[in-house]
Amino acid sequence: MKEKMSYEEAFAELERLVTGIEDPERDLSGIENDVKRAMKLIEYCRNAIRGEQEKLETIINNVENSNEDI
Repeated sequence: MKEKMSYEEAFAELERLVTGIEDPERDLSGIENDVKRAMKLIEYCRNAIRGEQEKLETIINNVENSNEDI
């Protein structure tokens, strides 16, 4: 996986892989590598979402704390 892949790029690649994996006419021999790649992309996306969630929680907490001073 490239270092600077965005969440959107990772998710789009994941969608392509899933579509290929689900194709009933797909040759089974290549699915193993696609599943491994998909698992890496899922983990990457989860981590990206967690990071953004933490940033949002920090912002919300800062706003709530600053409102207490009003």
